Amino acid sequence: MNKKQTRKMMITIERFSQLLDAYGGDAKRWPLEERAAALKLLEVSSEAHHLQQSALTLDNLLNRIPISSPTTALRNHIIAKIQKSTKPTKDAWQWLVEWLLGTTTLEHVLRPAFALALPLLLGITIGLNLTALPEIDEQQWVFEDEINLLALGPLE
Repeated sequence: MNKKQTRKMMITIERFSQLLDAYGGDAKRWPLEERAAALKLLEVSSEAHHLQQSALTLDNLLNRIPISSPTTALRNHIIAKIQKSTKPTKDAWQWLVEWLLGTTTLEHVLRPAFALALPLLLGITIGLNLTALPEIDEQQWVFEDEINLLALGPLE
């Protein structure tokens, strides 16, 4: 074995403690990549052996706790939460079409009518206000056109 393989097979007490916390004291549950190194550490370290015994004691205590089956009310509550959270979300177009067309029979008629009437009313209002402008002579129109064209030109 070369030095790289030896380093890979070594494990620290801290890492061994993390393995015990994550996988428990039974070596069969440890990751294959680190199992051999952890077992070697157990052979040479009394601290590692003590940590494993503590983990095995905890595992035995946890295994003694009876697991009760959930009640029907709890199951129904969980299923209801899952069904609420799995509703398909609407994108902007679906939301807009649903909003414009409505969901009830009355909304199917009124919403499109209002949606069509608003631009019409806005156009009529603007048109009526434009006819109320004072009379402007031809020279004033040319001056206003030049200002409008300069406003649209590039900034210098």
